[in-house]
Amino acid sequence: MEDSGKTFSSEEEEANYWKDLAMTYKQRAENTQEELREFQEGSREYEAELETQLQQIETRNRDLLSENNRLRMELETIKEKFEVQHSEGYRQISALEDDLAQTKAIKDQLQKYIRELEQANDDLERA
Repeated sequence: MEDSGKTFSSEEEEANYWKDLAMTYKQRAENTQEELREFQEGSREYEAELETQLQQIETRNRDLLSENNRLRMELETIKEKFEVQHSEGYRQISALEDDLAQTKAIKDQLQKYIRELEQANDDLERA
């Protein structure tokens, strides 16, 4: 593994060069290993944090779905009550309108009868 472009004045100089180069690469490898270890540790911590957040979000989502279902059921109950009350109100209004129509008819008949009586009374007074 000789560097073809590098010339050395002695074997000791060449050996020192290769030792220094080996130490440089060894230090780089150690630094890279340390960076990798730190990255892996940070990744594990981040993953744990994300898992915690995911669990919290899933719990919140389940709670919201449950609340949503409860509110939907409550809404259906209220709709049913409204429909019953609306129908009852409509029935009562219809009955009252019928009563009013009958009362008006009776009133009209009574007014006609009163006019007839007044007419008959006037006729009797003139006679």
